[in-house]
Amino acid sequence: MVDSKRWSPELEGLRGLASLWVLLGHICLLVQCRIPLLYDPGMGVDLFILLSGYLMAKNYQERREKEPWNSPDTFRKFWLRRFFRIAPLYYLLLVVALIFGSWFGEMRDIIASAWPTTATASSRYADHSAMNIFSHLTFIFGLLPAWSFRTVLPDWSIGLEMQFYLLFPFIMLLVMRYGFAVSATLLMVVCLAARWLFPDYFNAFPMPSMILIKLPLFIAGMLISHAVMQKNLRYCALALLAPVIAWQMHIAETHLRLVAECMMITGMTLLLWQPDKENRLRRITAAPRQLLTCRFSLFLGDVSYSVYLLHLMIVLPTIGLLVRYTGFAHQPSLMRFLIVTAIALPAVWLIAVALYHKVEKRGIALGKQLLSGTEMKSERSIS
Repeated sequence: MVDSKRWSPELEGLRGLASLWVLLGHICLLVQCRIPLLYDPGMGVDLFILLSGYLMAKNYQERREKEPWNSPDTFRKFWLRRFFRIAPLYYLLLVVALIFGSWFGEMRDIIASAWPTTATASSRYADHSAMNIFSHLTFIFGLLPAWSFRTVLPDWSIGLEMQFYLLFPFIMLLVMRYGFAVSATLLMVVCLAARWLFPDYFNAFPMPSMILIKLPLFIAGMLISHAVMQKNLRYCALALLAPVIAWQMHIAETHLRLVAECMMITGMTLLLWQPDKENRLRRITAAPRQLLTCRFSLFLGDVSYSVYLLHLMIVLPTIGLLVRYTGFAHQPSLMRFLIVTAIALPAVWLIAVALYHKVEKRGIALGKQLLSGTEMKSERSIS
């Protein structure tokens, strides 16, 4: 069991911040309110990716004595935990997304009629083909450009996450053999090389749902974890290569995002560093740490996964119905943003709380039951 003293409550606040960034960013995009940084919800997803890499590496290292990295049983336990953390809520909302896909597509067309620059192929929301359903149930859709962006859910990143989980134990075997610095550098070079060797495959993705596109950021999160655990800033400096690699790959990367990602990596490291003694760093980070660990921030962290998966199912109809039945489209852009936020945000949070307690927590508990059951069986067989 992971020592609870090593748990960093700031992580929950950062997850909550990431979910809020994505939600508000999508509202900005859909109503064409160009608030700097917030207008790019992809950066909120990048923060989620950094946090995922950080948490996976942190937990894996802390469990190393009980769960050796080179044991197949460790692989099985890791994959089982991650599946039951992600899949139950995802499958539930996937069913809803498929059933009401045509309606979500209609709402999306209404929004595009008001702001043509936001238009997308709304027919993808209503794709009930066997291949679309199969690829999403098996999480392989993120590797298939034609199926990687075919529901109302922002699930391109869920497929991406599952690909990272699949690779993660093997990445840690590489780390065990060569260390974090060499392994991280090697993997980032492989990603960059693959981009230039297979440009058509990379360019075919409407969203960066294939693991090699975003693996450098996952690796950066892992390096932040190691920098914090080893109290060695050189690993943070190496993590700053990840945004540069992503920018060189030219996949939805801009100079603004490059700077923002570098700031996120540096900020995460400073927030999670936690010096043993009172010093200037502790004083500088005290205020943001308090903000990220307050009760509201921890609440946002708890419901962040539900908020992330659910929010477009609320935001799209809210904007679509406002455009259809009111003079909403003629309001100033900031007013449009504030109106949608005031309506959608409480609804998303309310439903997300129910999903967190009724689906997420029960899914995690089921995974733990299965793990404990298999552990008891293996102990009996040994005895």
